[in-house]
Amino acid sequence: MNPPSLANGADWRSEADSRIERLRKGDLVVEVRGHDGAPLKDARVEYRLKRHSFLFGTAVAHAPFASTGDEGRDYRQFILDHFSALVCENEMKWYFTEVERGREDYAPADALLAFGEQNGLAMRGHCLFWEQRQWTQPWVQALDDSDLHAAMERRLTATVNRYAGRLVSWDVNNETLDGDFYRQRMGPDATAWMFREAARLDPKTPLFVNEFGMLGNPEKTERYLESIRDLRARGAQVGGIGVQSHDSDRLVADGRTMLWPGERPWWALSTPLTAEAFLATLDRLHGETGLPIHLTEVSAKFPDATRRGDLLEMVFRLGFSHEAVEAIMLWGFGAKTHWMGPDAALMNADGTLNAAGSRISRLLRDEWSTRGDGVTGADGRLAFRGFYGSYEVGVRGAGGGETVQEVRLMKAGPAADVQLTE
Repeated sequence: MNPPSLANGADWRSEADSRIERLRKGDLVVEVRGHDGAPLKDARVEYRLKRHSFLFGTAVAHAPFASTGDEGRDYRQFILDHFSALVCENEMKWYFTEVERGREDYAPADALLAFGEQNGLAMRGHCLFWEQRQWTQPWVQALDDSDLHAAMERRLTATVNRYAGRLVSWDVNNETLDGDFYRQRMGPDATAWMFREAARLDPKTPLFVNEFGMLGNPEKTERYLESIRDLRARGAQVGGIGVQSHDSDRLVADGRTMLWPGERPWWALSTPLTAEAFLATLDRLHGETGLPIHLTEVSAKFPDATRRGDLLEMVFRLGFSHEAVEAIMLWGFGAKTHWMGPDAALMNADGTLNAAGSRISRLLRDEWSTRGDGVTGADGRLAFRGFYGSYEVGVRGAGGGETVQEVRLMKAGPAADVQLTE
């Protein structure tokens, strides 16, 4: 992979846009033929991108999703209007599915996954285990080592089998660089064992590591890489790298850093994060592992929504421009439901978009969308360039016949051959 340019200042935007044009778009030729197979000249072709192949997504919570009032309607519609991927905020975590020992409840997760499948939205799996003790159920902590191992086996078997073949990835053991509950109890091979077992149960779903505090932090990035090397040495099939970014207020979005003015949580870095440092971290992670990267948990907390939009746009534009990145996942969007509060939201409490939400909406629905129309030539063809993804292509022949088909534009994909009977 050729490393992206790492210019600072205003150049980061134009250079990111150039990479996006090269990496995220392709050329599609629509071939229109009549019932006799002959090319149709002067057929009117209209096309629009329905869903990106790139995973633009958000964390979803079951309570607002399932609301029957205006809040639920606005919540669901924002998802449908903007995203191609989802991740359960809590509903697939062990502490949610088995609050009490032996009483499992997957219904909320099942409902969110079903919504995604019905609407063509991919789902990331998050997470099978969470290494930090504070997020481990008291009943799990109270088990002796033998019973703990048996409970972990049951958790893996039940959850991985339940969703096998239906997810685009699994975060296997969350935040191992800042927690050690399972390693302390089960030994240094604990996480690798989770990976090996998950791969045995569902060999086709990529298994991810997922950590925070990496961007612009060479020391922790090296520890991350070392943990991946160790997992691989132990036989773990690591399929991808998750990079969290809840402290996106660090970004130098306009040549200066303006940090959230309140007290910072222990996990949030306060050092400025330039475009150069952002991209350099991704280069290093991918360059030394060859693995794809998901920006798994993106939040930007700032009181001014316009500034918040600047920050989020920078994350999206830089991430979308990097060849190794396959997903960018917001960690929520609603003022009433965002885990960091309304100062991190894109949607106001009344369901309207704030300045940050409008910025991301324009980015995903306008700037990074493709739509247009044209007329076929004598060869029955119309060519256009667009973002990779699923398209709705409508064709109307000169004689009045019409058809609408879904066509996928993929890298090295074939031209679309549309049959029209007049």
